[in-house]
Amino acid sequence: MNVIETLTIVLLISTSMLCIALIYFLYKINKSVHSISLNIQGVSIKLIPLVESTLDLSKRITHITNGIESQLQISKSIIIDIRDRVDKYLNAEAIIRTGIVDAAMPIVKNINAIGIGLNSFWRKFKNK
Repeated sequence: MNVIETLTIVLLISTSMLCIALIYFLYKINKSVHSISLNIQGVSIKLIPLVESTLDLSKRITHITNGIESQLQISKSIIIDIRDRVDKYLNAEAIIRTGIVDAAMPIVKNINAIGIGLNSFWRKFKNK
């Protein structure tokens, strides 16, 4: 046996060992991937109800939000109507007050002038 044959035998043995190691590590990697796959399936099975309940919750929240928005719009329109009516009443009150003041002030001035005139008349009358 010469050196080349010996090296060839050593090379064949190391190649065989490498193939056996490769098969062993591929088996371990395959086993790990399979375990990860099972874990992912378990998580996805648990995650599906969570996603469904989240979708249902978001639909309910959307429905409630739409209801609240419509109630707020109704409340806003009621407040605007009340404000308009109060403004109309206040404007009517101002118009009435102005009309009464404009109509009553000359009468009050006339009555006051008559009172002053009568007072002056009685003073003059008493003095004579």
